[in-house]
Amino acid sequence: MLASLYRGMALTRGDCLGACTTGASTLELIAQAQPSIVAMHDDLPDLSVESLAKQAKEIHPEIRTVAIIGKLDQLTQDSANSIIVADQDMLVHPETHSLMAMAVVTNTSYQSPSILKRLNELSQEPPADVKGIHSLTPRERQLLEAYALGLSNRETADLLGLSVRTVQTYSANLMRKLGTNNRQKALRNALALGFSALGQLF
Repeated sequence: MLASLYRGMALTRGDCLGACTTGASTLELIAQAQPSIVAMHDDLPDLSVESLAKQAKEIHPEIRTVAIIGKLDQLTQDSANSIIVADQDMLVHPETHSLMAMAVVTNTSYQSPSILKRLNELSQEPPADVKGIHSLTPRERQLLEAYALGLSNRETADLLGLSVRTVQTYSANLMRKLGTNNRQKALRNALALGFSALGQLF
């Protein structure tokens, strides 16, 4: 499935080098072929995805790693993977595949909705400068949902019938309230404060 996704992205210059069933064989392939991307699932018999990602980056520092998680209860807060996707989200949220692929292509981070929720549960304390989810306006709550769906400012503006500048203003206010300038962190902070209305606002 991952090989098909990789080939279907049509933005890559190389090809899929292979699939491995153990962490050890994956590390051998990385050492030999020096691939630019490795995708891993947390059902490997010998290594966790965290350990595999760390060792892969020791062998090949420029490698990008994608972790697909089936066992959310084993997820840790400090991840070596910049792209983490829950396999259940790949079935429930159709946009997960494209958002994951875009994060790979653009070398950015991405966590799917179930991953964000689980990381949030692991977080004990919300940011000190956040007053609470109740201080968010309905518009700011809509922006949080737009963040979760991976919508651009233009797409959000079109959906809400606003100008891009207005969306940017709302977004700046929202980020300030949540004590961050990063969309993923804004979602995590909001979830930590009890925001659970995703899928109900648009």
